[in-house]
Amino acid sequence: MTLEAFSDRSRSHNPLLLAVRFLLYWVIRALVVLFRWIRFLFRPALVRYGLLIVLVAGAVAWKSLGTPAFLPWLPSDSTPGTLVSTSATTQPPPAPVVERYLQAQANFDAKGMWDTMSDPLKQRMTLANNSETQIQNALDSARQLQRNYTAITYIGGHALGSNQMVYFYVLTMKSPTGTSQIPYTFVVDQNGKISNIQWSM
Repeated sequence: MTLEAFSDRSRSHNPLLLAVRFLLYWVIRALVVLFRWIRFLFRPALVRYGLLIVLVAGAVAWKSLGTPAFLPWLPSDSTPGTLVSTSATTQPPPAPVVERYLQAQANFDAKGMWDTMSDPLKQRMTLANNSETQIQNALDSARQLQRNYTAITYIGGHALGSNQMVYFYVLTMKSPTGTSQIPYTFVVDQNGKISNIQWSM
């Protein structure tokens, strides 16, 4: 026996070589089957029919459920919420105490403003360095700057809990630099006094 024949015989009976050849054989067969299935699935006719089936199924789901099946996170009832609008005829009348406050401000009268406030509001204003005297100083400065309050516009009001009311006003102010409008929000307590004031310049 020649050396070449002995070497070929040894390779043919090598268990490791046989296992590798067996594994490669089945891997190649699996790849061939996979490629055949891919070609089958992506045939033009099959793709067209598949898309048609998906569209028909989506239309049926939309008709029966009211929402597309491919948007499951949307609620079945997608009607937007309805806001309730209160007409001007049902608005409460303007608050006399608020009108007195704004008229006193227009007249640069800190005492008239102070008299419309509730005792808790006066305490908070004093702690915030907005006492009656300090308000009068601010009004005097505004008068020196030729600021004039020319109009008071009542926007509306609404009842709150604990026998309180909230009112919305716009105060028009003119100065040498132009005209501006200041929105105000007032809360009036059950005693007819202003318990909270908010505004923005």
